[in-house]
Amino acid sequence: MVAILLVLLAVMLAVLLGVSQAGTALVGVLGWLAALAARLPALGTAGRLHTVRRRDTIIGVTTGITDEVVRLALVLVAVSGVESALWAGFGWALAQLVFIAAIELTTFTWPIGRQAAEQLKAQGGFVSTHPVHSGVRGLTAMSFYLGATLLLTAGPWWVLATAAAHALVNLAFARQARKRLVPVEVFGAVVSAALLLAGLIGTEVLA
Repeated sequence: MVAILLVLLAVMLAVLLGVSQAGTALVGVLGWLAALAARLPALGTAGRLHTVRRRDTIIGVTTGITDEVVRLALVLVAVSGVESALWAGFGWALAQLVFIAAIELTTFTWPIGRQAAEQLKAQGGFVSTHPVHSGVRGLTAMSFYLGATLLLTAGPWWVLATAAAHALVNLAFARQARKRLVPVEVFGAVVSAALLLAGLIGTEVLA
């Protein structure tokens, strides 16, 4: 389901924006890989903790902040304009989808711990046992990536907002999704939609 959404998003971007900036999607892929590498020390440490609540808090906050710092660096170095930002956000989503699919198909052997890996999967927004649910979570995640990238393109100081939003969503999923899945999904969707709207307004797409 998420793969279909990504294909539809790619087609929509190509139709609306053209393909002149499509190469920036590769920058988004590389940005996500850099963010993943930056997470590993914290994930490795937290994955060995026996206190579940403390572990979830560390992983949620750290990965959220790390991702947004890397995204900011990506925007400052390689993104110029709305078209470039949208393609970079698409590349970020594509990289995460491939990673999640790889985890599902193979045994996770990286030295960060199985528990940390499971947390990382859950925060991705793509893992679900039902196609419709998977599609909703994928749409939410893609909205977040596109919105955050656009917002940082509008101004680097927005990293404070995107990092806070990312950390809060991660914490909500890590600590509450097992007991209150629907409210957590709604919260994530609302935050993602708000970021996308703010990004579109900030870059004057909806001006």
